[in-house]
Amino acid sequence: MKAMVYHGNRDVRLGDVEEPRPRPGEAKLRIDYCGICATDIEEYIYGPAFISHDEPNPLTGKKTPRIIGHELTGTVVETGAGVRNVQPGDRAVINGTLTCGGCWWCLRGEASQCPSMTAVGFGKDGGLAEYIVWPAAQVVTLPANVTSREAGLVEPAAVGHHAAIRGRVKPGETVAVVGVGPVGMLAMQAARTMGARVFAVDKREMSLNLALELGAGGAVNADEGDPGKALRNLNGGRGPDVIIDAAGGPGSTQQSVEWVRNGGRVVLVAIHTSKPEFDFVNVVAKEVEIIGSLGYLQHDVEDVVRHISSGTMVTEPLISDVIGLDQVIDVGYAKMMSDAKDFFRILVSPSR
Repeated sequence: MKAMVYHGNRDVRLGDVEEPRPRPGEAKLRIDYCGICATDIEEYIYGPAFISHDEPNPLTGKKTPRIIGHELTGTVVETGAGVRNVQPGDRAVINGTLTCGGCWWCLRGEASQCPSMTAVGFGKDGGLAEYIVWPAAQVVTLPANVTSREAGLVEPAAVGHHAAIRGRVKPGETVAVVGVGPVGMLAMQAARTMGARVFAVDKREMSLNLALELGAGGAVNADEGDPGKALRNLNGGRGPDVIIDAAGGPGSTQQSVEWVRNGGRVVLVAIHTSKPEFDFVNVVAKEVEIIGSLGYLQHDVEDVVRHISSGTMVTEPLISDVIGLDQVIDVGYAKMMSDAKDFFRILVSPSR
């Protein structure tokens, strides 16, 4: 089968690989769509960081070369022995994280902190291929009214949902999302499903306009005027109760601490590619709680599928283009690395 294979830094190739077969407890899916994420680009330019390269992954025993791609949706075509929860013909998404299941964190329901945690496309072959096999227990079927295209963004939506959960968003609270790219836009919608009033902060007018269409109560251009003043004026001058930093820019975290209300919460979900300088005085003086958010859990995937089905989360407007496997580098990666950020998410359809 055809697949995009990561061999090392700036070395990703389209090649022919052996088609996988499901073992007991696994399901084989034909990939319908797989998104290209900023993390894929960071691994390409700066990595390998998350992809097991020099040493085999301790959980899967795998290392490069590795089929990449972690935002996927597909159709079940075959199941291994003992699988009862899915059957051929089911359209589905996956919980793409793999953990040991037996450590202190796993047993506490904090699987994202499992010391052995890895993910699809990093420690095990991913979705930029024609087929994938995955533990059937982590395959989540799609309702009839959720299209495979829409489901192509379930993974980043689960990341955004997990960030809102980590921020303990409550009904009636005010949540500002800094950086409304795909994950930020989906985190904003997730917070809205929890009963929050949501506001968007970004430098791109196209992002701010879409955020308003998708339910934001206001939009603040980070490059115009005094964005901090606009945010601090929320809640009768107290500022937002929660800020989700989905930008990961050099100053976005410090700005988030400055803009959130005294005693508020700042959730960091973006992956920083550099180590910014940080002044912790405001954290102490304002008693701001800073919360990290990594990945997602099974319930985040299931909740997101329900929200898309009910219409309380919308993904279709975030799909900017659909390309084939042979266009991943020349079109997909090229767009992601360009200065012009006039798109949201690019999906890859291996059948194109």
